[in-house]
Order: sequence, then structure tokens, then C-alpha cells
Amino acid sequence: MHNPIHNDPVIVVGASSAGLFAAQLLGAANIPVHVYERSPTLNPRARTLIVTPEIERVLGHSARAAIVNSVHTLELCTTTKSVPISLDEPDLIIERADLIRLLARDAESAGVRLHFGHSFTGFVSDGDNAVVEFTRGDTGAVTRVRARAIIAADGVRSHVARVLGEPPRRTVPVIQARVRRPTNAPGVGKVWFVPRDTRYFYWLCPESPEYAAVGLVDADSRGARQKLDRFLAAEGLQPLEYQSALIPLYQPLLRRSRRIGNSEVMFVGDAAGQVKVTTVGGSVSGLLGAMAAARSVINHSAYTRELASVERELRLHWLVRSLMNRFVEAEYDVLLHLLGGPVASLLAVHNRDRIAAAFWPILAVQPRLPLLAAQALLRAGFGA
Repeated sequence: MHNPIHNDPVIVVGASSAGLFAAQLLGAANIPVHVYERSPTLNPRARTLIVTPEIERVLGHSARAAIVNSVHTLELCTTTKSVPISLDEPDLIIERADLIRLLARDAESAGVRLHFGHSFTGFVSDGDNAVVEFTRGDTGAVTRVRARAIIAADGVRSHVARVLGEPPRRTVPVIQARVRRPTNAPGVGKVWFVPRDTRYFYWLCPESPEYAAVGLVDADSRGARQKLDRFLAAEGLQPLEYQSALIPLYQPLLRRSRRIGNSEVMFVGDAAGQVKVTTVGGSVSGLLGAMAAARSVINHSAYTRELASVERELRLHWLVRSLMNRFVEAEYDVLLHLLGGPVASLLAVHNRDRIAAAFWPILAVQPRLPLLAAQALLRAGFGA
């Protein structure tokens, strides 16, 4: 008799970092895994990312091979104030394309089968497990694969989500320029809060002794390039090349999984919006989502239960971002003042992927932070 629990493979849709990491974990547990990727080859877009040291704890050697630099001090700025935060463990600068290639190598070493040039087209239910359908881009041939579970790792515009009737993920555009590194000390990253330009921020991360990436996260792609160019000119920086991306925003009410027959469909990474919306960073949280999906399959447990700690972190970032979106420049000036001293010491120890553990200690040493949030809510209106 066919036993779908033991015989059918796990199907991963999308060779993203989250998808490949989930596949590698499952392969290492001797679970058959097939990754289907729409692109004809593994050719990820290059983009410099700044991540917390959590990525090394999650990935180990795979992370180290993609690191191009580190940041020991993060300087938070407005147009008139700044506060440096010296990090106990440096942030890491990684090249996204290198990381994905390394994860693909590790997945194949774990026995995962990678299939390129296959576009996901839908599901067919046979009354038991789901059957996943793909179409080859070069021949148009249709492949159907019966799956014990499906991991949707196909990015911000997830086709799996669309087929299942999920609402589109909210996104923000990110545009960054490569520049010759300014003369500030090496190993210093910067974030500028300029609410008249964007409700998010400008940022700088040093790629190497010679170059840095300077970028803008904005709520609207219209005019973002012009804003970034004006900012670069004001800082005396000349863009050498540009990179851009759409980043999904975490939405607490979105479903992270669906069920088709006995097969669970689990969204991970950008397809799940597993992004910290305070910093608009999702590299580590997406990998943790992938780990939760793999554990769900290995342990025969609910994905939502395995994902609980990730969701707790992401909901906290969502709450803080909901408040920060109402700040004007004067309130950012106050915020930076309040983030100095004992709060900076806590932020130096608790990185952005482990901020929940620091939340109550931060409020204990700086009780004016809730008052600042209340002031912004009252001024801007609770529904703003």
C-alpha cells in the first residue's frame, strides 16, 4: 500500500536562500527533497546585505564563506543628532548571490535534487496528498509530483500564494548605490532617519576598505532614485552602480500555511513576509522560518508551533514600526537621545534578531520611550 508519509518527497518551490536552507536541513535528515526553480540556472541577483551575527549561529560555515566585511559600530543619525552603538558582536556584510550559491551546494551535498527551468503552475488534489504541477520553460513539458509537504519559497511575488488565493504581500522598494567608501572609520555602519523624505531610512554599510553601499528604503518607488541621488550628493558621494529590490513587509494576520489534502503548504522567507519591518531585513528571520518548516516535517508537528518564536520577534518589530511610522524629525531627535547610555548598552548585547529578550529591560532603564510613542500616536492620530 502507498504510504504518503514516508514515500513522497517534500517539494520546495523556489531556490531562494530560505528554500535551499529548508531543503538542506530535510536532506540531512534523510528526507527526500526536490527543489524546483523557475530560472534556467542558478543565477541570483547580486545585492549587499547587512545581517546580525545570528546568521553564523544558524548557518555555520556557509555564512562565513559569504561574509565580505563586518560592522563593529552602528551610528543612528538624524539631520542634527547621532548616537553610536558599539556592538558586542559585529554585524556582518554578506553578498546575497554568494550565499545562495553556497546554500545550493550544501543542499546538493545533503542529497537534495535541484530542478531548474521549472515554473510552478498549480496543484492537483488526488484525495490524499497534494500533487504539484510544474511546466518546463524550454519544452513546455508538464511535470506532476506528489508531495508529502510543500515549502513555498518563491519570493515576494509568490505564485504559490496567488494560486491559493492569498492576498498580495505588501512591499517596500529598496534602492542602493555602490560608492567609494567615505572617510569615516572602517567598520562603521550608519542609519539616517529623515522623515520628510521617507518613513523608513537611509543607510550605509561598508562593503570593503574601498567601497560601501548607500541605500534608501521608501514607502513608494516613485521618486526613490531621485531622493537617493540627492542624499548622495549632499554626502559628497558619487554612485558607481545601482541595485534595487522589492522587500515584503511582515503582516501579522497573513496565514503562513495552508493544507491541501494531507499535505501542508508552508510559506517561508519573502513568500511569508518574514521580514523585520523596523530594519526591513529578512535574511536571518527567513532562514529561521525555513528551519521551522523543516522541523515541522521532521517532527510531524504544526508549522505554526515551530514558528512561534520567529513570529514573536516579527510581531514586536511590526509594533515598533507602526509607532515609528508616525514620528516626525523632532521625535526622532528625542528617540536618539533616549537610545544613548544604558539603552545603547542593551542594544550592543541584544542584536536585531533577538530584540524580544531586550524589550522589557529597555523599557525598565528608559521609561520615557512609551511616553514618546504615546506622544507620536496622539499627534498623528491612532489611525494614521
